[in-house]
Amino acid sequence: MVSYAEKAHSLISQHQFLMLSKSWCPDCHYAIAIFKKYGVLDKVHILELDKLEESEASQLEKAFTQISGRKWVPTIFANGEKFGTEEDLKRLESYDSTEEEFRKIGLLK
Repeated sequence: MVSYAEKAHSLISQHQFLMLSKSWCPDCHYAIAIFKKYGVLDKVHILELDKLEESEASQLEKAFTQISGRKWVPTIFANGEKFGTEEDLKRLESYDSTEEEFRKIGLLK
């Protein structure tokens, strides 16, 4: 049987860009809006934790919290590493450097 930690690591490695989300979360909606703004939403795999079976969602959330060091949605992973949260996207937007950062991580060409 695969552990939830292994499953979380597997999801991170399977998807070049992964965002942990909850469908009701305003910060998650902000991140999605940024991905739409730059035309890259289709490149980001969004895992809606609240749409999973409750015990699986809880266990996966614990595993992702251990990996990222913080219990938070959205948490964004890029190229197997934690990229950040909506706070990081807001900071990038405020410095007008989102496009540059998305290019660095390969989200934009």
